[in-house]
Amino acid sequence: MAFDNEVQESFNEHYRSGNTPWDSGISPPELLAAVTGPTALVPGRMLDIGCGTGTNCLTLALLGWQTVGVDFVPLAIERANQKAAALADEIARAGGSVSFKQADVTQLPAPDERYTLLLDLGCLNGVPPPLRAGYARVVAQQAMPGALFLLYAHFPGSNSNRPPGCTPEEIDRLLGAEFRLERRELGTAPQGGSSMWNWLRRLSQ
Repeated sequence: MAFDNEVQESFNEHYRSGNTPWDSGISPPELLAAVTGPTALVPGRMLDIGCGTGTNCLTLALLGWQTVGVDFVPLAIERANQKAAALADEIARAGGSVSFKQADVTQLPAPDERYTLLLDLGCLNGVPPPLRAGYARVVAQQAMPGALFLLYAHFPGSNSNRPPGCTPEEIDRLLGAEFRLERRELGTAPQGGSSMWNWLRRLSQ
C-alpha cells in the first residue's frame, strides 16, 4: 500500500499556490539545540523525513553535516534541489553535503550507511494510519544504534481538512520496540491545535 496520487497532487497544488504554512523556511530551535548547543551532536549523517523544500537539510549541511531529505511531493523536491544548488559553494566550504529524493517515506529501502540523526517535522501525523507500521519499520532501519530521532507531530483534531494527527500513545506503540523516549514536550501548533515534540533514542542492536 502506498500514498494516494490524489494526496500527492494536492500537496503539489499547495506548493504551486504558495499555501504552505508548514514551510516556514526557518529551522526549529529544538533541532538547532541538538546540533549547536552545549551538548551538541558531532556532525554526522542526518535524514529529514518529509523534508519539504529542504530547509533543515540545508541548515545542517552548512554546519558540516551529510544530509539527505526525502519527500513524496515532486514540486517540494524540485524546489529543495534549486535551493541546494544556490548554496552549493557554501556547503562545500563547510564540509557538508546535501541530497534530496522523491520517495514514499513508508517504503524506503535500507540505507548503505545508517543515520546518526533523524528528523520528522510533521510527517508522521500526515501518514494514513494503515501505512504507519511501514513508517515505523523504515525509521528503525534508517537509524544507527544510539541515533537521536526528533519527531514533531500534531494531535488528532476535528478539522477534516487537516492531517489525521497522532497521539503520544500511538507514537509509543509504533516506535517503542526500537526507540526509547527520552523526553516529550506538549505545545500548541502555529496552525492551531495541540502538538508535541518527542526526543527518541534508537536502541542498540
